[in-house]
Amino acid sequence: MNIASEVTPQPTNYLAGLTQAQPENSTGDNSLDQSSFLRLMTTQLKFQDPFDPLDNQAMVAQLAQFSSVAGIAEMSQSLTDIASILGDNRLSEAKEWIGHSILVPGNFAVADKNGQYAGEFELDQATDNLSIDLLNDAGEIVMFAELGRQEAGPVEFNFDSKDELGAPLDQGRLRVRINGGSVSNLATWVPVASVTASENNGPPILVTPIGNVFPAEALKVG
Repeated sequence: MNIASEVTPQPTNYLAGLTQAQPENSTGDNSLDQSSFLRLMTTQLKFQDPFDPLDNQAMVAQLAQFSSVAGIAEMSQSLTDIASILGDNRLSEAKEWIGHSILVPGNFAVADKNGQYAGEFELDQATDNLSIDLLNDAGEIVMFAELGRQEAGPVEFNFDSKDELGAPLDQGRLRVRINGGSVSNLATWVPVASVTASENNGPPILVTPIGNVFPAEALKVG
């Protein structure tokens, strides 16, 4: 009499039968987009162990995690694009200042296209003999003005630099020296020669004969 022994069926290992689709030497781009994620999820469901299927909560958790990562990546790219656009707009607006003069804090003045050296300051108290000197790099007085008695408050100054024929004369940058009074907030007018972009989408830089200036540092635009 033949006695048939009862054999318990063993679960098939589906994953062991999978073959790698890409060549052995291929590394791919190491990225996982939405389409790739869905294909991976479909393959996981297709070849899962029928005796130990993927838990619904685990599947939802994977979907939520992928959505969160994808959302962060898209937000980061959007912010980068916005920053780039704002940087371009700031640079475009600043380029309109080329050819104009800006009033900036400091004691070096530069002639504008009409050959004028100008600036302003705050006279802290009244004085009887206020005077202003403009000196070159050698320390020589190039131009001066005797203003005499002045009350406390804002004072503006303007020097016309002309040659023998009355044409505008650019004598380079000149240092402003105030004599006979206590002053504060000295600022001078300097022309904007060009505009350049700063690093990391920062504010544009105004290039002037006395150095680079940020637009926020300009007190006035003429």
